[in-house]
Amino acid sequence: MKTRFALLMILPLVAVMISGCEKEKENPSVTLGAQANAAVPGFYSVSLDKTYTMSQAADNAGMIDIFCFYEAATGNNIALASPGSGIRDIFTGDDMPDNWGTKNTTYFFQTTLTATQFEAVQDGDALIETSFDTDNARKKAKDVQVGQVWAFRTQDGTYGLLLATAVTQGADGTVTFRVRTK
Repeated sequence: MKTRFALLMILPLVAVMISGCEKEKENPSVTLGAQANAAVPGFYSVSLDKTYTMSQAADNAGMIDIFCFYEAATGNNIALASPGSGIRDIFTGDDMPDNWGTKNTTYFFQTTLTATQFEAVQDGDALIETSFDTDNARKKAKDVQVGQVWAFRTQDGTYGLLLATAVTQGADGTVTFRVRTK
């Protein structure tokens, strides 16, 4: 009897834990490291929802849509761009994006959406595409700050929204964001 009672008490707790894990998987966060961050990969494929180190990204250049970099002198601070954005003199070495044969271009537009509005959006929602302003989009998301929502369009035509949830400035800094795509 005591065993059954204990089991009945534990089952709801396990169900809640599993439910929480599943929800986190539905809306994971992505963290990218800037050019001098040796611990956190700095390159991201939207279609694969996968991060890459620079050497891995060089081997998969056709899949890379976004990278993180830091540049204080121009006011970029922690920023997001893509291999086709023309960002130069940030990365070094043979695997740097400047040397890639394929350089996808992603465009960014800072929206006026709030974090709460972002959280209400589901993958595939029309708002993802309509939030992107083609006329005012740029090849980089400059000076990314916590709470900002950026609309983007990848070279292959995928539209997305990203919500910055954490930013650490510096060449070894990071940016963490959540993504919705259409």
